[in-house]
Formats: sequence, C-alpha cells, structure tokens
Amino acid sequence: MSMWYGNSYGSYHPSTNTDHRIGLRRGRATYSDILAATNDAVQVFEERGFRICAVGGLACKLENNIRTPNDSDLLVLDTTLSQEQLKQILINANSKFYLIPARDPLATYKVLWYKTTAGVRVKVDLLQPGIMSIPNFSSDLIQYKQYLMHRIPVAPFGLVLLLKLQAWEQHRQSPETRYYTKHHTDAQDINYLLPRATSIGVTCDYLPSEFRREARRRVREYIKSYPISKEHWGEIQLRTPAEISRRASMSPHNHPSRGDTNDTRASLDTLADSLSRVRIHQSR
Repeated sequence: MSMWYGNSYGSYHPSTNTDHRIGLRRGRATYSDILAATNDAVQVFEERGFRICAVGGLACKLENNIRTPNDSDLLVLDTTLSQEQLKQILINANSKFYLIPARDPLATYKVLWYKTTAGVRVKVDLLQPGIMSIPNFSSDLIQYKQYLMHRIPVAPFGLVLLLKLQAWEQHRQSPETRYYTKHHTDAQDINYLLPRATSIGVTCDYLPSEFRREARRRVREYIKSYPISKEHWGEIQLRTPAEISRRASMSPHNHPSRGDTNDTRASLDTLADSLSRVRIHQSR
C-alpha cells in the first residue's frame, strides 16, 4: 500500500524474477484476484493462530468504497516475529507466494507477491503494529466481510479511516512524484467513506490516545484542503468521554481568567462602597 508499506529480506530464485516480469504482462489484478491472494494469506496465518485483518485500500473496498484496490494490505496482530519471518511463513506454506527485489536497488527489503491460478500477479503488503505508527488493538474488534466465496477479516472501520488519513498526509509530504500523486486517491477514498462512517456511528476510543491526538491534527489539516468534510469529521469522536470531561473542566468558562477575577473583585468593592454610602445617608 504505497510508500509506508514494505516487506523485508527473503530468498528468491532468478527464474522467479523472470517469471514475475512475464506474469505482470498479463494485466492488472482484478478485485477477485486480490481477494484470492488475501484469502490464501488469511488461511495460512489463521491456521497457525495469528490474527490478521485487511487495512488500506482493500479494507476501504470491503467497507463499500467504489475504488478497486491495487494490492492486498494485511495487518498481522503480532509483534514477536519480524516481517521477514512472517513472509517466510507464507512462502513455506503456499508456493503461490514469492519474493521479488524492491524497485530501489539500494533497498534492503524484498516485495511479497502472489501468483493466481491464471498467472496474474498480486502484490501483498504485510504490516504489524508499530510499523509506521500503526497502533495495536484488541483482535475482538476485527470484523468479517463476506464477498462471494470469500470471508475476509477487516480492521475496525475507525482505524481503517484514520490509517487512510495518515497515508494521505504521508503521500502529500512525499518528495517522490509516484507517492505524492497518491494523496489525491487517498482523499477520494476518505471523502467517499466519511458519510458512511458518520451514518453508522464509527468509534475510535479503543485506539491509543497519542494516535488519536495525531489524528485530530491530521483532521485539521485535511479540512483545510477539503472544507466540505468538516461536518462529517465533526461527528467522529476522537476523544474518549473521560478526555472530553477533563477538557471541559479545563475550559476558560469553568476557570475565570485573572482579568475576570480582578473585574469581579472591583465590582464587589464598588458594590460595598455604594452600600456603605446608603447606610450613611439613611443614618442622617
């Protein structure tokens, strides 16, 4: 899923590289191809006790986005193994998965691909909590989406949306044109999904406070570029009830400023002086 997703080392045979180039000529992977790759990866990991879920463009599509993703972005909720070890699990379990050197000749990682039965190639990105600030969360929040014969686990909608927002920011800040141009696609996805997110009452209180704090900052930046999204973002609560209460208690309305205190004190002094004069006048 673009620049912030990648795969690390792995062995490959030169003939695999040649076969891969030939396979790419068969055309772009369809949604069914991407789901086939995803389904096989999910099966391998779940059989071994790992919890895994779709994120990125695939998750957006499974949440009824109109755009078909370019690849399969999968988040493995495991931090005990490296990305390399996770890739090797797939490669050892299913020969349809293989590794190819990265486009950058200086890169120290290789990219994970999947070969369909028809020979079409699908890029697969394996992610883990902690990579590019992706937060961990309870696997109980994973939801399964059914599409034809495929039953795909998907990350919570709130996280999917905020990770897409994070990708928008990172792509927009990228000095490389091939990544920079992706922020337009990210925005299209976000703007399409926002109404659905607000209509179902998406929540984000299960996410770490720091991640939500960064999300609030990104939302402010996003609204500057897409003012029409302000109303929808305003309906998505990025603070927990406790944080809202604490913030309200610190509001200037609840804590008079020094100037307000001085004004109140002066008013009381004036009132006391006036009452004193009234008493003197009455005593006469």
